[in-house]
Amino acid sequence: MAGTETVLLYNFNDPQKLRNMKMVFLKMGIRMRTVTPDMYMEPVGALARLKGYELSHIPYEGSGFDDEMMVMNGFSSARLDELLRQLRRNKVPKIPLKAVVTAHNAAWTSLELHSELTKEHQMMTHGPIMDAVIYKGNGTFALEKRKIPTIQQPTDAIVKVTLTSICTSDLHIKHGHVPKAVPGIVVGHEIVGEIVQLGNCVSGLSVGDRVAVNVETFCGECFFCQRGFVNNCTNENGGWALGCRIDGGQAQYVRVPLAQNGLTKIPDSVTDEQAIFTGDILSTGYWGAKISEIKPDDIIVVIGAGPTGICAMKCAALYHPAHIIAVDIDQRRLDLIKNEHIADVTINSQSQSVKQAILEITDGRGADVVIEAAGGKNTFQMAWEIARPNAIVTVIALYDEDQVLPLPQMYGKNLTFKTGGVDACNCREILDLIADGRLDTTCLITHRFDLKDAMAAYDLFESHRDGVMKVVLKP
Repeated sequence: MAGTETVLLYNFNDPQKLRNMKMVFLKMGIRMRTVTPDMYMEPVGALARLKGYELSHIPYEGSGFDDEMMVMNGFSSARLDELLRQLRRNKVPKIPLKAVVTAHNAAWTSLELHSELTKEHQMMTHGPIMDAVIYKGNGTFALEKRKIPTIQQPTDAIVKVTLTSICTSDLHIKHGHVPKAVPGIVVGHEIVGEIVQLGNCVSGLSVGDRVAVNVETFCGECFFCQRGFVNNCTNENGGWALGCRIDGGQAQYVRVPLAQNGLTKIPDSVTDEQAIFTGDILSTGYWGAKISEIKPDDIIVVIGAGPTGICAMKCAALYHPAHIIAVDIDQRRLDLIKNEHIADVTINSQSQSVKQAILEITDGRGADVVIEAAGGKNTFQMAWEIARPNAIVTVIALYDEDQVLPLPQMYGKNLTFKTGGVDACNCREILDLIADGRLDTTCLITHRFDLKDAMAAYDLFESHRDGVMKVVLKP
């Protein structure tokens, strides 16, 4: 085993003791590293708590030291005994190994503990050792190795990703339709996971909490945040930053700035797959329905039966409209909506006139509210054409091209247009609705991949094969 064994020394300050120990380690072919508590014990402690262990100071051998610790990894019992004998022969004071955790009423020696935790500790402190999906620019994504993120500001959190997903917005980044996207960043903004580290200024959250990550980064204090317009937060990382301007979550770990606002604890009864869309497309659907001022007995049309459109339909239903009408060109998506009872009426715009169908349903008036979630070539025009006079047209789609607002043609309709990026500040309400059984978007998940197979997952998602709706990735 020589050459594979490691000794970590922390808080050893006696030069003579260190010299004597180094002689023994060199003679036995053992790797040695001197570390400080913040380099080693903090991440190990966080990981131990995350695994349900309870920190303690039960001596493994001898009485132990309060200020020095030698952590052994990769040793057999025989080699461990040999090392301790050699240390004593070289006049090194007896150094006990300590049990640092107790798990499930079972005592763990440092040898056993660090055999389990060393890999995760290395992931927290060394790189490149994390798989991540990287935006390379020029229409290219790649799976690469990256360093595990670390705390940079006292308002940060490090989240161990337990589930992430591919979003159409990721494809917009890939093909250069998001000007603010930075080549070289880790993509991904639909994320759930577990907190493994917290900055000193984060309150209301704890290491080990299961959390949903918000697509928006916001300070909660600026002019816009105070009015609920978090998409326009003036912080340098405000708005859509994760997976666009800073590293996102299609990886094993993600750093979340302004974590106190960007993370929401997941109720125990809610699974990762139930929570995965909370911070992005469910927030978009919730926000879109909210700003549309839906009233009971309204007739709502949602253009686009993709994931965002379905989230908008499910959130619109919370306001008890008379009818929800889904419009799309993909019959398989419309069939899903019909089978899941998401909308009352489905219209395939390739096989029938949407405008004529809406006029028939509404006695010639048009829709009370139109939510445009498709972002297609002609869907913006369709939205205002099928709206009744004095209706609200809400655009939550992201377009690849500029759209035309033909004011002379719509003169007299007195329409109200609402559009923009989601103000995703309702994650708590969304998770509570999920826990209460009033929102469920798990029907959107059609495919599941390991993170290591992310490129195959993207190929499937972008080609629209096999009835794909949403793809989740598990690190």
